[in-house]
Amino acid sequence: MAKPIGADKKRTVRNLDEAFGAELTEVRTRRRWSQQQLAETSGYDESYIRQLERGTKSATLRTLSNLASAISLPVSVLIKRAETRLRKGSRE
Repeated sequence: MAKPIGADKKRTVRNLDEAFGAELTEVRTRRRWSQQQLAETSGYDESYIRQLERGTKSATLRTLSNLASAISLPVSVLIKRAETRLRKGSRE
């Protein structure tokens, strides 16, 4: 049985990497995309997308730009949402 798309539990975010990862997961799952679909659309490896979503890797400006383009959002929107999430401290 395939695992449903997206995280199935709340996440506490402690830094901007984790906040960005939680936001990326949120946007991806709202679109009903798998990590593989996001990886293919953005030109990255699925394992890298997983690391970004968990907050264990930091995205470069180029990566932020490529991901934002793949999901049709401005980079500034992704960063602002991640900053808001970080201030709140958890995924909603």
